[in-house]
Amino acid sequence: PLNAMQVLWINILMDGPPAQSLGVEPVDPQVMRQPPRRKGAAIITRRLVARVLVAAALIVAGTMAVYVSEMQDGAVTARDTSMTFTTFVCFDMFNALTCRSATRSVFDFGVLSNTAFNFAVAGSLLGQLGVIYLPFLQSVFQTEALGLYDILRILALSSSVLWVDEAAKWWHRRAHRYEPSAADEIQMTSV
Repeated sequence: PLNAMQVLWINILMDGPPAQSLGVEPVDPQVMRQPPRRKGAAIITRRLVARVLVAAALIVAGTMAVYVSEMQDGAVTARDTSMTFTTFVCFDMFNALTCRSATRSVFDFGVLSNTAFNFAVAGSLLGQLGVIYLPFLQSVFQTEALGLYDILRILALSSSVLWVDEAAKWWHRRAHRYEPSAADEIQMTSV
């Protein structure tokens, strides 16, 4: 569904800056209230692995659903790859947003609280808009302009990775009267 230039764009420019900006996430003020992690406690927990697998499944299923939906005519067109490409990029950005904390809702500490992250995501999204709307980049990436309805449909679908993870965090806090441990706060970067 994606050509080589699109894959490179995703790997280098879409994954890198948002993932790196997660490293400068403001420190959670609750972290010092947590007891130390046990000496033999696993760093990669079942919960973390489940979180990664659920996000990956949503991203793959959503991206492939768009691709299959666009391929109804049986021929791969610039529109098909533009829709698929942009869907994957948007999934990646929403996933990065929800990965800012493994336990706390992004809405608890503020969507705009990490300036580096905001600049990285804004830059990535502006770059993506350039790739699908600027003619000289369209020829390099083999894309075409998408309509407002297409963009809204992509945003609605790709935001599902955020809403599912936020629901899982809420459920886990409610069901377990959850106090996050240091191991749970390890940042999960892009899938």
